[in-house]
Amino acid sequence: MTRKLQKMRMSLLINSILIMLLLSGCSLGAIGAGTGIGQKQWPQTTQELIASQPGPLAGTQFFHAAYPHRAQIIQVLDKMPTLVDGMNEAYMELYWNQLLTLFAEDYLSPQMVVDRWRMASYGSPDIEDARFQFRENFNVEIILDASGSMAGKIGDKTKMQLAKEAIKEFAEALPEEARISLRVYGHKGSNADEHKQLSCGSSEMVYPLQAYDSKGLAHALDMFEPTGWTSIAHSLRLAQEDLAGFEADKNTNVIYLVSDGIETCDGNPVAVAKELSQSKIMPLLNVIGFDVNAEGQKQLKEIAHASEGLYANVTNREQFKQELERAKEIAQKWEQWKRDALTEADTVLIDRKKWVDAYDRDWYEKNWRESLNIGMAIEHLSANGKIGNEAREYLTGKRQEREALATQSKEELTNYLVSLTTETYQEMREEIEDKYSGN
Repeated sequence: MTRKLQKMRMSLLINSILIMLLLSGCSLGAIGAGTGIGQKQWPQTTQELIASQPGPLAGTQFFHAAYPHRAQIIQVLDKMPTLVDGMNEAYMELYWNQLLTLFAEDYLSPQMVVDRWRMASYGSPDIEDARFQFRENFNVEIILDASGSMAGKIGDKTKMQLAKEAIKEFAEALPEEARISLRVYGHKGSNADEHKQLSCGSSEMVYPLQAYDSKGLAHALDMFEPTGWTSIAHSLRLAQEDLAGFEADKNTNVIYLVSDGIETCDGNPVAVAKELSQSKIMPLLNVIGFDVNAEGQKQLKEIAHASEGLYANVTNREQFKQELERAKEIAQKWEQWKRDALTEADTVLIDRKKWVDAYDRDWYEKNWRESLNIGMAIEHLSANGKIGNEAREYLTGKRQEREALATQSKEELTNYLVSLTTETYQEMREEIEDKYSGN
């Protein structure tokens, strides 16, 4: 069943890409009409690189010979038109645009780092947001996707198995006085149309808010498996009811929404997330996308943005654990706060520089993956007679220019972030909005 779901998901993605290529004027005839996605101007500056949208094959590993979906990506490339030597540069530019449209990675704004600095500075007087001020009690609710796609595998385990393991380890590490709850959704019925109503209504509190109890949480985690649809909006609404008795004047409330896809139950999770953040419980809502495609990332980012929370996309168990670590670190700082042990300024600087390093690595890995994927695509197109030597040289040059831009932008942004480490959150936010407006 797991392999079938994975194959179905990739098949739908490939079909949508093939349609996109056909509509974009892949015959190259669209260039005269001035239409098609291939016509757009690709980023020339760091600001434009941050603002650009990722391609549908972002995050894939086409360059790897053993990548399980390599054959499907080759199918997409084989639908590209033939580009013979002697064509003018405008045609080759169009071809490059369509190739980059497929593999372009999602390069993150430096605001992502500042948002994480803000979370790491929980309790600091620099942050006026009331959600970031410590209160007498500390509560964490995890809302976990149990829809059918969570049965998909990463390595030798399903995403659900990896999520359960990470949640258990996270709960074990919380301070004794902290409380945790677990809500799951999409765990009833199946992802078949006839079970949509049943599945979309299946959002259940399996571990009510309480101190960590190893047997109780283990039993709760064994109660469900991934089967159905994705009811994010409904679950967020119920989360507000879960924490209704824990208003923000005496409680620090943190919610983690974990999902591997978009809302499929016809709800409006962005609007609900905004309402939730403005409610009396005033939670910090963080969203974790678990191995999510570009479409899913877009909606999950919008949910986090609407609630002024954080978004992170993770592709393995370790990355998932690292995101949950942020809440554990806040809980530990809360515990220190209760003992009147204030965080020293040098600790804040260490935290901030740690996130700059992580941001630098993220840009490096995406640039590396994007360049290798495009390079392998060019090799495939050349070996199969889809492009001539002249086009191959041109596309290779464009690939090198793109890689150089991303490398230069990475250095610019990491140096810039280092220069911000001693400023207050509000100063940093205003400066980034001014320097990287629109991102």
